[in-house]
Order: sequence, then structure tokens, then C-alpha cells
Amino acid sequence: MDKTQISGARALEFLKKFDFIREAGTEGEQTAAGDIRDYLEQNVAGPGVTFREEAFSFEEPGIQEARLIVTEPYRREYTVVGCAGCGSTPDGGVEAPFLYVENADEISLSYARGKIVMVNGIVRKDLYRKLSEAGAVGFVMLSGTPLDEGEDLRPARRSLRGLDETPLQGVTVHYRDAVELVEQGASRVRLILRQEKEKKTSRNLVLRIEGEDRADEILTVTAHYDSVPEGPGAYDNMAGAAIVMELCLYFSVHRPRRTMEFVWFGAEEKGLFGSLDYVVRHQEELQAHRFNMNVDLAGQTIGGTVIGVTGEPAVCQILSGYAREAGMGVSFKNQIWGSDSNSFAWKGVPAMTLNRDGFGMHTRHDTIALISAWSLERSSRLLAMVASRLDSAEVFPFDRKVPEQFRAELDGFFR
Repeated sequence: MDKTQISGARALEFLKKFDFIREAGTEGEQTAAGDIRDYLEQNVAGPGVTFREEAFSFEEPGIQEARLIVTEPYRREYTVVGCAGCGSTPDGGVEAPFLYVENADEISLSYARGKIVMVNGIVRKDLYRKLSEAGAVGFVMLSGTPLDEGEDLRPARRSLRGLDETPLQGVTVHYRDAVELVEQGASRVRLILRQEKEKKTSRNLVLRIEGEDRADEILTVTAHYDSVPEGPGAYDNMAGAAIVMELCLYFSVHRPRRTMEFVWFGAEEKGLFGSLDYVVRHQEELQAHRFNMNVDLAGQTIGGTVIGVTGEPAVCQILSGYAREAGMGVSFKNQIWGSDSNSFAWKGVPAMTLNRDGFGMHTRHDTIALISAWSLERSSRLLAMVASRLDSAEVFPFDRKVPEQFRAELDGFFR
């Protein structure tokens, strides 16, 4: 194995070992963690190289029952999936008039009081509060398309996190059933949702390469290795985990000046639990951290490459210069990002997420068949260029600073 060069073919072979569902807290995730650990033990070693496994617990709502029953003017029960995190209905559920409020516009919501409402798309925290303020007593979301067949007709799993109160509960129904609800004139429905919190265990895998002459400054290269339960998550995000492995192999030979930690996070899909555990567990050491380089969504051939930077605007300019040097086309976004980089930025460490547009995220279609060695190599080379230039700089090129605007947004994000 030639570790002196980045190899997309090698990254793809590594990725093929993980063609299974790795939902956090399950045997699948635990198996994946063991496989990553074994690969590191076999391929990365030497003075200043240490490995540790950091287990942590998290809670998630487990759905015991989810039902949606039309009671007027016809009677039919539809297949639904409960929305995790929004509490449970009273015994027997909630029965109320039914109203389709489309995009939850102001006019439609003026009729929502006392009703179970159906909205286009996904209910997130802001819309949840909006529905609650409008007086709705339950909600129904949509998933899928009118072209779906077979197992794709099953509604998607959705969740709400960090709600202070849960005055109304909700479920997801497939697009086709939503059409029938509207066209058949469903006017009254009963919604039943029961859920209880379950405690589970996940783990982060951390390999550290001690820096040679700037060891007191730390750079992290990170990705999550868990998947959603719907599919094997090759694009989201085992491809990212493979890219981190390529850089780990590369810097085990090209020894860094600064200390580098390569981290594979668990339970990202459950709410960034792995990276949150990391930044809390290593709170005292975070002052030594200069930059986090995260990867989330990678490996598909067709798409655009984006780097989301949560730091000063100057960081975008500096990284853009490295991308030009690497000959890679990249778009930059200076904002918070819905991935593990947020946990670092929240604690004051500038961070980025390398992201590639793609297809099939959070579905059964997110498979290795859509991943290419070509794309893995390009993203790995780009990230290696960024990491190498930051590592080799005589003076670190930007301050350890996260703008207050982003810190305020992150406070809201994690609340």
C-alpha cells in the first residue's frame, strides 16, 4: 500500500467494506467502528501515533405506535411514520377536523385552530412553533413523489430535536396518500402517536499524529460514519469517512508539523452527538485547536463541490487560494453548516465542511453504486492540500475566531 500518495481507488475499496446500515446505537454501527479500528491498527503506526475509542451515551425517542385514521366522511387508516421528538398524544389519540394548509401560508393557518393540519414537505422547529401558535392540535407531513413504487411508498422517518415544549404531535404520510386525503375530502381524522426515550451507546474513533515542531497546535480532520436507518449511507457519509482515512494514511507518512487528529464520529445523524461529546470531553484542550476540517456528503461523480466555512471571511479567501493551487473548482459559503463542524465552531474553533452535491441522501438509494474513485480522489486531494498548507505554515494564516453572528446562530441551533 503506497501511503505517500492519495488514492481514490484505495478509498473506494475501503468504502466497500461498509455496504450496510450503520444506524447509531445499533449493532451495525458497532460493527463499522470495529472495522475502522482494525483498519487503522493494520495500516497506521509509528512514533507519535496513538489511537483511542471514546464511547458515549445518548437518548432518542423510540416510536411505539403511530396511526392516522380518517373518521369522516369515510373511514380508512393510512400508513404513517411517527415524527420523533414531538411527544405523545393522550391515550386514544387526538381526533379533530382535518385541514390541508399547503405551504402553511398566513391565510391557510388562520383556519388551523383546533385542527389537525397537513403541510407540504417537512415540519422543522420554526414551522412547528408556527403551527402551535396558529392553534393546530396535530400535523401531517409529506414524503416521496407521485412516481414512487414498492418500498419507496413507505413514508420517510422524520424527527424534531430540542423542542422546549411539545403541544402537538405529528406523522409523515406518503405523497400518494396525501393526494387521496385531499381528493376524497377527508374532513375529520384521529392521530395517535406514542413514543418513549431510549438510551443508546455510540463511539468516536480518534487517531492522533503528534506534530513534530508545532505539537501544541491541533488540526482536526473529521467525518461521521453512522447512517440513517433507511439505507447504507455511502454518500452520507461513509465516503467522507473514507476521505478522512486517506488523509490519515497520507500524514502517517508525511509527518505533520502540527498535531493532527483524525476523528470518525458516531451518532451524527441523531443530532451531532458524537462531535458534541468530543468538544465537551476535550473542552480544556480546545484552546489548542486551530481549525476543524470536516467532510459530510462526498464521492458522487456528478455534482458541485462546496466548502462551508464557519469562521472569518478571510478563511474563505485563504482556502480558495489553496483550492486554486490544487486545481479544483469549489464554491464557498460563509455560514454555519448542519454537520459536525458546527460543534467545533460553537466552542470557538473555526471550522469547515467539505460537501459535494449528490443524489439519494437519507434514502435506500444512497449506495456504493453511485460512488466513484475519481470523485473520492479529487475531494481527498483537495482536503489534503488544505490540511498540508495549514500544517506547514510558519505562522498560522488566520485567527482562532468565530464571528459573534455565527456564535449566536449556533446557540440557537443547539438549543
